[in-house]
Amino acid sequence: DFAALAPAAVDPQAVVRQTAQSAGWQVQETGDKWDVVVPISSLRKQTVHVDFSAQDEEGNKVVSYTSTCGPATEKNAVALLKYNLKMVHGAFAIQGSQAGELVVIRANQLAGTLDPLEVTRVITAVAWQADKVEQQLMGGDSY
Repeated sequence: DFAALAPAAVDPQAVVRQTAQSAGWQVQETGDKWDVVVPISSLRKQTVHVDFSAQDEEGNKVVSYTSTCGPATEKNAVALLKYNLKMVHGAFAIQGSQAGELVVIRANQLAGTLDPLEVTRVITAVAWQADKVEQQLMGGDSY
């Protein structure tokens, strides 16, 4: 019986940092909000914003991943909601910014249960999906 053993504490920033370094992604750390630049192809990249300051309704720490796709329009709103049904990691959302309303992909993970494989899956999925939508909406590589 190993019931007397306490689980190891997870340091979410260390897990994300180690994952990004192992993948060769560029990371800009600014307090609890980081930018991770993920290469999508030789000509395209996507920035995933990682926020370590979020909490769920029960007060559990949450790591949030957000990547911008482009400007939001009412014309695309229903189609994006329908795409949410097919997405494994993340969901489309509308986020306000100084530039106006933006379509983003957002995913959350409980900070206390992070592991490098899941962090890799989520960041990669969020970046790839956001880049594909950005390419369709804008035709370029702005985010």
